[in-house]
Amino acid sequence: MQHSEILSSAITIDFLVIIPFVYFLLIRKKEIPKITVLTSFIIGLVVLSFLLPSEHQSLLSLVKTYFLPLIELGIISFVIYNVIKLRKRYRSQKNQGDFYTVLKMTTTEILPKTPALILTTEISLIYYAFIKWRSDKRSKNQFTYHKSNGLVSIIAGFTLVICIETVALHSILTKWNLIFGWIITFVSAYTALQFFALAKSVIFRPHQVDNENKNIDLKFGYFTELTIPFHLIQSLEVDSKDLPEDKRVTYFSPLGMLGGHNMILHLKEEIKFSGVYGIKRKAKSLAIHVDEKGVFYKTVLENL
Repeated sequence: MQHSEILSSAITIDFLVIIPFVYFLLIRKKEIPKITVLTSFIIGLVVLSFLLPSEHQSLLSLVKTYFLPLIELGIISFVIYNVIKLRKRYRSQKNQGDFYTVLKMTTTEILPKTPALILTTEISLIYYAFIKWRSDKRSKNQFTYHKSNGLVSIIAGFTLVICIETVALHSILTKWNLIFGWIITFVSAYTALQFFALAKSVIFRPHQVDNENKNIDLKFGYFTELTIPFHLIQSLEVDSKDLPEDKRVTYFSPLGMLGGHNMILHLKEEIKFSGVYGIKRKAKSLAIHVDEKGVFYKTVLENL
């Protein structure tokens, strides 16, 4: 019995001290966030809770009672600190772009790239759905992409369909399984909110030809954005025909062909960019839509 208790304590120390410490030594000179050491510690807690018999969890119980609350307090403090830091950084960078662009710049300086992009998407959803209602004055080098293709109407139609289906599904699924019914209802309602925010954000976030920084800023609401330097552009053609089936040309719109296109931007090399929630995409030729395609074409060619 005594040997079992000693062995259990040794295993507990291995999982909660030795393994996190070794993990820290392995990542200390790499770009992996150091906070993931806490993740390895918490994983150890969970594993030990299932691995060790309940009668041999005395040391584990002490850790859960006295040490775990300190970790929780530390995590809460870390989150609050970074929120304050993010808020200050956003205020200092307000003149460097619109809300989404500045927010992404700020979060990527504070957090690892993937969590930063997820956080940027979630905050932007709230901002465009509930806070942003007025369009900023558009400059001559900014170009809308939602008017001639009926993009807002298409997204609004999707949102309406989702709302109707959510009501119908809720009444059916809750009769079968109450918890599952509410989960599906929440997911559907959240999806509808995403599309509502997208419909508004495509109005507020136009493409831009940036002569000063020598690049093109392509946007599709808060779902994605891409900056292409002029020197990477091989050619620009006006073309609204169906895209080839071999996928040589990629829709810039995350909605694919529903976003429409009337121009194709050919690049000198393949580029990678992030879409909604940081989902990776790549392309060498991009199909885009611009309302004033003639003016956009002329403005881009003047810079090539």
